[in-house]
Formats: sequence, C-alpha cells, structure tokens
Amino acid sequence: MDRPKVSVVIPVWNGERYLQEAVESVRNQDLEGLEIVVVDDGSTDGTSAILRGYAHDGRIRVHSQTNQGLVAALNIGIQIARADYIARFDSDDICMPRRLETQLRYLESHPSVLALGGAIEMIDEHGHSKGRRNYPLGQDRATNGMLAGCTLAHPAVMMRKAAVLAVGGYRSCFKHAEDYDLWLRLIDKGSVDNLDEVVIKYRVHPESVTQKHGSSQSLSATAARIAQLRRAKGLPDPFASRVAPLKVEEFMGASFSDEEQAAFAHIRFRLLAETGASVGDYQNALSWVWSRRRYIPRGRLVRHCLVPAITELRKAGRSVEAMSWFTRAFLTEPLSACWSLIR
Repeated sequence: MDRPKVSVVIPVWNGERYLQEAVESVRNQDLEGLEIVVVDDGSTDGTSAILRGYAHDGRIRVHSQTNQGLVAALNIGIQIARADYIARFDSDDICMPRRLETQLRYLESHPSVLALGGAIEMIDEHGHSKGRRNYPLGQDRATNGMLAGCTLAHPAVMMRKAAVLAVGGYRSCFKHAEDYDLWLRLIDKGSVDNLDEVVIKYRVHPESVTQKHGSSQSLSATAARIAQLRRAKGLPDPFASRVAPLKVEEFMGASFSDEEQAAFAHIRFRLLAETGASVGDYQNALSWVWSRRRYIPRGRLVRHCLVPAITELRKAGRSVEAMSWFTRAFLTEPLSACWSLIR
C-alpha cells in the first residue's frame, strides 16, 4: 500500500458492543489513501475477535498491547501512523461519510491550522439522535475561545501529525482532559478551527468520560489552562515532566498563586462530595477558600463551595458553625447567589 493520506487512530478497550459499527463507518469513507490504526489496549472481551475479522482489509492495522490507558494508546497510535494527517475517532462513535475528505481538503488549503474539528450529532446508546452540538467557527473564535473552554470535539478532530509530535503528544497527567491540554499547546504554535457540518455521531452513554469523571476532568482542564497562561508569560510549564495524574491537594501549596489556587475551589468541593468527606474536611476547605475569595467570580463561591459545606454542617448538627458561614456569605456575597443558602 502506498503511503496513506490520512491515518484514523482508534483506541479501544473492551469495545465489542459498538466497535464494528465504528470501524465500518470509517471503512466506508469517500477517501482514497486511507489507513485505519486500531490500538487494542488490552481488551478482555470480544474486541480482538472482531478485529481479526478485518485481516483481509490491508488498510487496517491493529496494534495490541497490555492495558496502559487512553493516553498511551493514543500516543502509540500516532507514532505508528504513516500519514501526515491524523484523524481521531472513538470506538463507539459513527463517522459521517464525507468527514475525512472534507477535513483533509480544508487542512491542505489552510496551512496555519493545526487541528480541525466540526459539529457533532449526539446519539444515545441505541443510536437515537439527541440533537446537534456546534463548536465555534473561524480560526479566531476557535483558537482564542480555547482559553475559556474546549472548542474542539476530540473524536471529531483531524490534526497534523508533525505538529502534535512537536509539542510532545498527549500528556498522561491530564487524565480525562488530555485533549484539551494538547489543543492548548497546539495554539501556542498555530490555530485551530471547526467545520460548519456534522462530522461524527457522538455516542453518549453511562460509560462516557463526562458521565463518570466530571470532577477529575474539570481538575485537569483547569490545570491545563494554568499551564498555558504560564507559558504565555514566558514561565515554565509546571507539568512539563509530570507523568502521574493530578490531585487537587497539590494545588493548595506555595508553588501556585492565590489566584491559581482559587481556580480549583469549586473542584475541591465537588471532589469532597464524591468521596464522602467528613465535616472537618469541609471546614478546612471553607477556611482555605475564604482567604482567596477575591479571586473567585461573584456568586460561584456561594453556589459551588458554601452551599455544599453549610449543608454538611447542618446535617452534622453543627448549627453554630453553619450560621457563622451563612452570615459571612450574606455580608460579603451577592444577594442573588445567597438565596440558594436558604432553599
């Protein structure tokens, strides 16, 4: 086979339920010069058998490895891909017929764009439509908007392999937001954009990352923004050599400014709720966040920090402490936000 134009990288772990439909949607693309790189990350279900069924298709290359996680699977898939353009795709989604051809044509005519996404159609576990989700259009909006939140749908992106390798690929410490961290490093070098058309059907089901790991995803995304802001100021990236997943406790120390620490305030309280923390943990967290409240957007302190903490204090019968925090909030925070304290 001649050198392909596009390599579609599909990481999969125990994906037998939707894998065949996903692979078929890529095989049926209107694009010559297609390579499909499937990284089987230690599956223990019927995934391997499904992939063996494609042995007759020379466009499909399967790399099997022990389970190492999504980031490792993505990085090895990109490394062994032979094309200059890498299309990300998940093993439970569906590729629209002209996705690859359209994205390739755009990138070939826009050399400054390093990654290109598009709109997605949300579908449930049975394939029923749940509506369309659009992303910012135009290089300025998509690139500059990245500083406020992710403007690309990860499995809908086609990117330049050389650019991804030049910035170091995906980083394992940004678990569940490894794509956002990568986009932020790419916009240090160029721009990103989106197509104004649906390029994939994106499956939402109970095993989706945002359904299961929302708090840790928020933690990684916030850390990625801080890293980008530091790089923009000419400062070292604090996670340049980091491998292990991030923990919120790490951001409570002197190596991060009060403003940076405040960015993690609501995440800390979400994690406390998820782990069934003690009332003492909530008290400590409240004392910590109160000293940094001037860096927290008005209203967020009440909704995301004070409400859950005061609720736990009341449950524990510590009404005096609850009333003390309640009074502080009414004296210093917006009244519109404080109403949530008495609901």
